[in-house]
Amino acid sequence: MVKFFSILLLVLNINAAQRSEPSIFDMMDGDREKTIQSTPKEDVSSATPQPPISNPDISQKLVSPQPERITPEQMRNIIPTNEPDISIPDSQIYDSVKAKDVILKAVNMPKNAIIGEIFSVDLLADTQSDFDFEFTTTVDETNIKWLNSKNLKWIKTDNGVYTTTLHMIAKSIEAKSLRVSLNLKRNNQDYQNANINIFLPRLKELRSDENFNHIVADSLEVKKFKTTKFDDINNIMVVEIVGRNIDISAFDIQNKTILKQGVDTIVGDFGLQSAYYFAVFKPNKKSLDFNYYNLSRNKFESFSLPVSVEDDDVSTQIGLNPKQSEFSAYKDITIYSFAGIFFLLALLRRKFSYFFVAAIFVALGIYTYNPFGKATLKPNVSVSILPTQNSTIFYTSLAQENVEILGDKDDYRKILFNDGKIGWVKKDDLFKN
Repeated sequence: MVKFFSILLLVLNINAAQRSEPSIFDMMDGDREKTIQSTPKEDVSSATPQPPISNPDISQKLVSPQPERITPEQMRNIIPTNEPDISIPDSQIYDSVKAKDVILKAVNMPKNAIIGEIFSVDLLADTQSDFDFEFTTTVDETNIKWLNSKNLKWIKTDNGVYTTTLHMIAKSIEAKSLRVSLNLKRNNQDYQNANINIFLPRLKELRSDENFNHIVADSLEVKKFKTTKFDDINNIMVVEIVGRNIDISAFDIQNKTILKQGVDTIVGDFGLQSAYYFAVFKPNKKSLDFNYYNLSRNKFESFSLPVSVEDDDVSTQIGLNPKQSEFSAYKDITIYSFAGIFFLLALLRRKFSYFFVAAIFVALGIYTYNPFGKATLKPNVSVSILPTQNSTIFYTSLAQENVEILGDKDDYRKILFNDGKIGWVKKDDLFKN
């Protein structure tokens, strides 16, 4: 009986295996997914045709899945990114590149100098960069006069290294040091700054008299000079001078007999310079005396210019009233003499042509008496010694004044005042009567 049941169970297991059904042992384990299924090969020829499997609706595949909503609690757990916020300025996002310091040095400073002497110092600026910069140099001129401030140039000598030269004059024995500031700009923006304190040479002050003109130079030469009437009382002397290694603008004589003085029309730089010096003084002065210190010879050299009042032009720029010169007197006598002769001939010979010629000479005499005519000077006009932009101003009109025009030069007019003063004003400061 036992054998019969054993055989029956064996047959049932074999039959279940052929039908691809899990065995009882598999069902007992409860693991259907790990069951090895064995499917017998089907005979293609004997296989019964199966109906085609219908495709699911394709529109269901095209529908995008709905995103899952994130709760506020889940958002708080999101890790922040390292991407920059566009609302934050770049200066807070990117690391700024710090400009390297500028190394400023002073070399070739002389050990000794005289008050009024021109000396120089070389500056070296190491920018530690290959960029090109705009240089702005500032010098403290409390105790010195900086001569080449307008045409100072920085020259590139090496990678990032620039050099320049300062030319100056010490104005006081108290000058001990010099402060120089340097500002570098790139693309019109400040890039770097540097400052340096430079010790000045040991200064020496000259012992001089009242005729010292405060010029310390390699040479000073008087080219020419003339003296004329400045007004009805005083005289004026104009001196043309030229010098080397000189600052002619410092020309000043501390003499009480000189009422007014100044320097006009400076041409050239301190290497070679020329100008006109003028001095106004009383008529009892017999000579204009002055001296300067010659650096080449290490001694004072003196000049004594005799005062001899002349009635012609001091130079091509300054002159007297043409009506007061000898030539003007002879000219007037000649013109009116011819006018008188032709007038007498007209009376004697009773010819109209003689009257006509006489009238021409009379008109010529009137015109040459004052070829430019009279004019009125506007109020608050500065009257200068020379017809130049930076000429010394010796008089300023307070109200309208009647003047005579004596000559012209470019945009300037030479005028004569009622009190005898002669000066130059711009043509726009006058209007004809």
